[in-house]
Amino acid sequence: MRKLILASLFAMLLPMSAHADVTLHLNNNVELLAFNGQAHKGTVFGTEEPIVLENGTQQIAFRYVASIEEGKDVTFVKSDVIVAKFNADDKEIHFDFPDVRTTKQAREFRKKPEFKLLDGSDSAVPFAQGTLEKSGFQLSRDYVSELQRFNQTAEPASLQLSATQVAAPVPTVRSGKVVVGDSVGKNEEEYQLHYWYQKADQETKNRFRAFINAN
Repeated sequence: MRKLILASLFAMLLPMSAHADVTLHLNNNVELLAFNGQAHKGTVFGTEEPIVLENGTQQIAFRYVASIEEGKDVTFVKSDVIVAKFNADDKEIHFDFPDVRTTKQAREFRKKPEFKLLDGSDSAVPFAQGTLEKSGFQLSRDYVSELQRFNQTAEPASLQLSATQVAAPVPTVRSGKVVVGDSVGKNEEEYQLHYWYQKADQETKNRFRAFINAN
């Protein structure tokens, strides 16, 4: 009888294991722009929720944003858009960045971005890395379209798709509005709001959120 119960419990656990996913945890200094062909719109206030991905090959596009405190002023230095491709199954994935405290260090990181992806046991996850570069004035960018073009190149972080394999981005619905796969990222004011919100105590955060909701 005991063996039958154990066998039944094991059978119940099998489907749960089969449907496990990859969870990508976002640091406060990571601005996720797109993942696996989908645009991502982050939150200004509060901590970013982890992104749940299906097992297999993952491709993410993000910026690293260093907040440099100089006296009473805060300067934000953004990296170029970094593309990372990695394979993962049933893992918790975390970013590990070098300690960036000065504008010089932030600019050095922008020239040569070096970071790690770690799993739940702090083991390094291998990945290929590239950059989405766009010169000139940038009022807005369509990162999904840029990634589609990137994925038709031979870059190591590319999915190396042919033109016929590239599908149009599927619109997603958020709060009753249709949002096409496009992300413009945060502006300077949003970085400032997010930075000082994270610095505030809980009572101040609650008052600020109440003010925003009332307006």
